[in-house]
Amino acid sequence: MDSIDTVCRAIDAFYSGGPETQLAQKFLQNFQESTESWTICDQIIRLHSNSLACYFASQTLRTKILKRFDQLPPDQYDALRQSLLQHLARHGAVAHDAQSEATTTQLCLAIADLYIQVPTWNNWIFELLAQCQSLEGDRTQMTLTLLQVFPEEAENIRGIGENRRAAIREELAACEQPMISFLSHVLEKFHTNMEVLKKVFKCLESNLQNQAMRTDHFAVSPLISSVFHVIASIDPNIPSTLHETATNCVVAALYRVEDIETHAKLAEIIHKGVISLVEPFQKAQQMEDMDRLQNIARIFVELIESFYVQIVNDANPDPQAVGSLACFDLLLLVANHHDYSLIEMTFGVWYRVTEELFKYDDDQYIGRFRPYAERFIMCLYDHCKMEPDDTEDVLDDSSEFGEFRTKAIEALRDVVFIVNSDKCIQMMHQKILELCQKPGAGWEESEAALFVMAAVVQNILPESEGHMPDVIRLVTSLPVESPPALIVTALNLLSDLNDWLELHTHLLEPVVQWILRFATDPTFAYHVAVVFDRITCRCAVQLQGLLPQLLSLITALQTTRTNGIRVEEAICNLTRACATIITKLPPAESKLAMEQLCEPIITNLNRTVDATDATHANNNNNNTGGGGNKENEGGHRGKTYESWASLSSRPILWIDRCAFVFKDVWNPSNRVPSIQEQCLWLPVAQKLIEALLKAARKFEGTPRIIEHAIRSVRLIFRALGPQSMPFVEEVVTMMIETYPKHRHSSFLYLASVIVDEYGQLDKMRPGLLQMLEVLSHNTFPLLQGLGAVNHPDTVDDLFRLAQRFTMRATTVFFTNVVSQMLFVCAVSNIWLDHMEASRSIIKFVVEVLDQLASAKRVKYTDDGVTAAQLLVNHQAEKIMDSALWMSLFSHSGQVRREMADLILQIGRHDEEKFKERLAHAVSALPNAPLKATPQQLTEFVENVVKDFFRKERHAVFNHTRDLARLFM
Repeated sequence: MDSIDTVCRAIDAFYSGGPETQLAQKFLQNFQESTESWTICDQIIRLHSNSLACYFASQTLRTKILKRFDQLPPDQYDALRQSLLQHLARHGAVAHDAQSEATTTQLCLAIADLYIQVPTWNNWIFELLAQCQSLEGDRTQMTLTLLQVFPEEAENIRGIGENRRAAIREELAACEQPMISFLSHVLEKFHTNMEVLKKVFKCLESNLQNQAMRTDHFAVSPLISSVFHVIASIDPNIPSTLHETATNCVVAALYRVEDIETHAKLAEIIHKGVISLVEPFQKAQQMEDMDRLQNIARIFVELIESFYVQIVNDANPDPQAVGSLACFDLLLLVANHHDYSLIEMTFGVWYRVTEELFKYDDDQYIGRFRPYAERFIMCLYDHCKMEPDDTEDVLDDSSEFGEFRTKAIEALRDVVFIVNSDKCIQMMHQKILELCQKPGAGWEESEAALFVMAAVVQNILPESEGHMPDVIRLVTSLPVESPPALIVTALNLLSDLNDWLELHTHLLEPVVQWILRFATDPTFAYHVAVVFDRITCRCAVQLQGLLPQLLSLITALQTTRTNGIRVEEAICNLTRACATIITKLPPAESKLAMEQLCEPIITNLNRTVDATDATHANNNNNNTGGGGNKENEGGHRGKTYESWASLSSRPILWIDRCAFVFKDVWNPSNRVPSIQEQCLWLPVAQKLIEALLKAARKFEGTPRIIEHAIRSVRLIFRALGPQSMPFVEEVVTMMIETYPKHRHSSFLYLASVIVDEYGQLDKMRPGLLQMLEVLSHNTFPLLQGLGAVNHPDTVDDLFRLAQRFTMRATTVFFTNVVSQMLFVCAVSNIWLDHMEASRSIIKFVVEVLDQLASAKRVKYTDDGVTAAQLLVNHQAEKIMDSALWMSLFSHSGQVRREMADLILQIGRHDEEKFKERLAHAVSALPNAPLKATPQQLTEFVENVVKDFFRKERHAVFNHTRDLARLFM
């Protein structure tokens, strides 16, 4: 056992920063984990010979109470509490230094955490506070700390359960009157002591967050006026930290008055107090005191957050009424400030207001809010203006201002329905016309107007005329010499007009010709390509004549020498635009066009594969702008200044280019429908597959290249549908040979696509089953132990493959032993808390249950049905146990919802045993110390069973959500 002296020396060495720091840190970490640290830390605090050691010991005790409470036997709880109280009595007088105060804080936290975690202790907090006041010396700050930490810890400690949390809330709420009286007394006595005032406000904020605390006494206490007095004082002697603490206190009160009926008196007083802050806000604005401006702006925003439902539903014009329309004036006061960080604070509340207002189908009623929304849009227009001297640059979207403009787009889209999109376009169009008549008007003003239009133009009805033809004429009249930022915004506007242009094709010609003026300039190449990509999605037939120009443009861009990644992104978008047009061509023409588009890709892919050494591929084959596979969508890892010629020497560029020929283009509505119908560009696809497989074989040990190559193969299979059958054997052979050596999860994904396309064909099933056996048997070792946690993509892809087999070749699948191994593996990993992986597991299990249910409905049986039935019966109890556990404790709300659905599915499989299995799962929950009472658990089972037989699917999720609160 370590001695006190040894631990104290280690503490001194750790904080000294000397050569022994690392050794001391390792020693202390081991010490903190040990059971003997309980006793030694208690003794260190009791001796009080070293203030630094006392702080470390108190912090260690508090941490162990929180995280290693299971080390302490229950019969030691009382002794620990008494010891902590003794330490607090000794250390909790007026602190002489920061270390003593920190030690006192840790002891207060330890006492609170200990009391909260022992559910058999009740009605002791008031006694503790009274005991503190009876101690010698000034115990004001110690008492304030205790009052602050109890409600905070009750909410923050995980795992105590809602029952205990509610008991602590009620116990604290019972102390409301004496607490308010005590705080008022402290405020009166120490009104000039800024540190004490801060503690009072923090204590008040903490207790206001207790939902069980009544607010009657607080509403009539002098505390409120003191808080608002601090906020309203534009006094340099009041530190900004105190101003912020007072702001937090008001915000906590505003959270409480959301329940306006329960806290009507407090709501009225807080409302008046907030309205009184208009003048202080204006004074802070004059003084450019940003700290106070942001604090008061936050209060204004939180006021509307608290009352937005009443504001929308009452639309009361009386400025003195709580929750009146006048509250919007506060938002607009904030929005009019020149610093865009303030208007950004209002975006969330505007969303809430519009969401509530969207429930009304009454244009006249919505019209009451229109003037405020119009003013807000004009504020956004002003804030989104660029600097007038930025005439050479395009705005970087990742810059601070670029990120603000991105958020402003969402805010505009939220509020525009109040104004009407056509009206917003009209407002900005009128603004541009005024600027045309305004001497000296800057380009940035027109750019901001186009930016606002671009944000909302997707909302205009395609069949509407409105002002868009005039806007397009203005845009297409912009000269090439215009500032680049203005051109980019105009291009973005046109790209979002694709739906509208589909019904106004007479305007396509001037639009296309204007866009082509910028096509070969690297500054605009990407934006031009995006416009063509989006417009061809809607107007491919009308733009067939544009195909030769787009193909030439790809060739022209490949000669650029700067910003190779951005140029390749442009080329990939142009490639997809070309492919979209090709899908609308007659068969013979589409064959020729596909050859023109793909032959350069095939040639260059083969060339770069031959020229690249496989051992150096990891370093030289980063994503070059074409997007990744499902694990790596959109990653850009190359050097931004690298030339396109340099990037083009890497196989992955051409692999990704291949993907863009098929990505989001060859969908089921325009692909070859059947195996009998001839696809004329099948030879091109054959060459692409061969080139991709060549890359996959050579770089089999390079995960990134494999992932991208397999992604492109997968997209080709989806594009061709049944026509891809000639490629299946060579692709499957490659996977069977490579996967045992390099277990790339993308092989599993591709295998699932192949099964989805061909699993229903009897002649294909033996080969596909062999593929499944090889892939599965080589995957299982990877998932042993914590393997599933470390390889969630593999889990996702493996059980997607299993699900597809269940759907397409049910009997063949379940009569093979690999199906049992996959199902058992899936059930064993239901607990995996990863959204995509968990979803694949659930889909597989549910698909099995659905297949059995379908067979049962039509009274069908065969060897596959029998095998599946036995498998589910054997695993049903474990499925229920794991599903209930995850529905309570998963970090993902979506996973919890899907697990609740799985509980229903396993119940439908065998309704007679549903209640028994659910009760067994409930009995296995971690309920020691007691969190949920036996009665609550019984009621949960009864309620779930009752709603199960009522077929109320969502009610089961609600029951699991409520039960989870008892354990969290």
